[in-house]
Amino acid sequence: MKDSAIPSKASWHRLSSAWPAFALLPILAAGCAGTFHEVNVLSPGTVPAERPTVLVLDPVQVTDAALSASDKEVYRLKFQDGVQSWFSKTNVFTAVVLGSTNVTPNSITLSGTLTEVNKGSEAARLFVGMGAGQERIRGEFEIKNATGSLIRFNERKSYLGGLGIGGADFLSLDELTFRYGEEVAENIAKWMHGQKLE
Repeated sequence: MKDSAIPSKASWHRLSSAWPAFALLPILAAGCAGTFHEVNVLSPGTVPAERPTVLVLDPVQVTDAALSASDKEVYRLKFQDGVQSWFSKTNVFTAVVLGSTNVTPNSITLSGTLTEVNKGSEAARLFVGMGAGQERIRGEFEIKNATGSLIRFNERKSYLGGLGIGGADFLSLDELTFRYGEEVAENIAKWMHGQKLE
C-alpha cells in the first residue's frame, strides 16, 4: 500500500470530529417519518360502469368544537388543497371542481366532515414520545353520484413527532391536514381502481 493511501493524522481528526453529525442523520430521518393512518370502509360500493371523469369537491365541514371559526376555515382549505394537489399530479380525473353546482352526468362528488383536528401536545411529543401528545385528524367521507351514495369511509391520521422516540416537532398541523387531504385523494383513486382501502 502506498503511503499516500493512508489517512494522515489531520484527516483522521477531521473524520472523527465529523462523526457525531453523520451519526444523527438516521435518527433525524426516523423522527420525520412518525405519521400513521387508518381507513375503515363504512359502506362499501362499486365504481359506476361509466368511469367518472370529474370529481366535484364539496366544502368539507369541520366540527371539532375546540377550534375557532377561523381555524376551522384554515384546516378546511388545507384539506381541500391536499385533495386538489394529489389529483393534479395524476390522470385519475380530467378535472377537479369545487361546489355541488358543478355536478355533471359523468361526475362523482366527495363530501365529508373533519370531526377532529387536534394539535396535541408539543411538550408531550418532545419529552414523553411513544405516541403521547400526537397531532390527530379524523374524518368521515362519502362519494356519491346522481343516483346516490357509492361508498362511505372514515380515515384517521396522526403525527407522533420528534427525534427518534421523542423530540422536536417537524410537521405542523397545517401540513398534516394537507397530507391528510392527499391521502383521502389517494384512497379515492384506489377505490376507482378496485383496490382495498387501507
